[in-house]
Amino acid sequence: MRNRRDGMNTGAKNNGDMKNMKERMQRSLPAHDGFPLRTVTAMTGLTPDLIRAWEKRYAVVAPIRGARGARLYTSADIAHLRLLARVVGAGRAIGDVAALSAAQLETLVAQGAPDGQERDSRGIPSPREEFVNRVLGRLERFDYAAVSRLLGDAVVGLGVRAFVHEVVLPLVHRVGARWADGELSIAEEHLVTGMLRNLLASLMQGRAAAGQPLVLATPAGERHEIGLLLVALLARDAGANVVYLSVDLPAADIVTAATRTQARVVGLSLVTSDNRVRAIAEIKAIHTALPAECELWLGGANARQVAAGVKTLRGLVLDTLQATEAELTRIGAGAIAYA
Repeated sequence: MRNRRDGMNTGAKNNGDMKNMKERMQRSLPAHDGFPLRTVTAMTGLTPDLIRAWEKRYAVVAPIRGARGARLYTSADIAHLRLLARVVGAGRAIGDVAALSAAQLETLVAQGAPDGQERDSRGIPSPREEFVNRVLGRLERFDYAAVSRLLGDAVVGLGVRAFVHEVVLPLVHRVGARWADGELSIAEEHLVTGMLRNLLASLMQGRAAAGQPLVLATPAGERHEIGLLLVALLARDAGANVVYLSVDLPAADIVTAATRTQARVVGLSLVTSDNRVRAIAEIKAIHTALPAECELWLGGANARQVAAGVKTLRGLVLDTLQATEAELTRIGAGAIAYA
């Protein structure tokens, strides 16, 4: 009996140790940084089977188990898998690159595909292409919940800046091209545009900052908002104090807002070519009335044509988001926090 009780006590102790170890492992991963496999596949473009194979054969990531035994991955795991996907998708063997550091993988990504090939013999698509294809597939079925979930997972898994550059921009371009070719209905275009508008606006909440603001708007007659929201989100993510005025504002109202807030920059988005004549008149009025110390930035597909119609424009034409980010860095290390 004594030995039996000892054995039972030992078993209970072992079970307790196992339970405590499991709890410690589960606690070791913050709740906000534990992503399920479905999120990882969406963010990387890799299939679940391929991810598991890379884990088993090459130990490229080491997920822990959640409360119900599901694999949970960190943001760092997702970032590493995305790098590996890009390198392997460019034509390199996983066995040759699995042990490389993030810096070494970044170098290979910058070098591009060996022998000019963009994909390996298995035809692995880029993570961005695969993800956008998934969103478009759900969009064609008007699956609002699925599109919302995919975009939400993308924000969490990638972070704001990568989400903007690697998901939103390619998605907007694909939607626009397919709509122009008649492959996408107006209803589908409106659905995804509305979802993006709501998501981007929600991401800007709670990101207030100090310092002279960046005032963002579109002039009268210009109603396209997604590009303006992307600039606002990137600026706030960089720490800027953004005053977002939204779309279709008269020149006098934009100038009043800039003057009262002592804005360092007024940024205007110009997309619609049909509104060009009116936009030129509005930009002339804004340009003339803005305080000398306030910079004027023009962005969007129609910005350069509008600027050409304004003689001696005291401002910048920024054709891309990358150019805008470079100017944000120039005027305040990305934070626009002035003395």
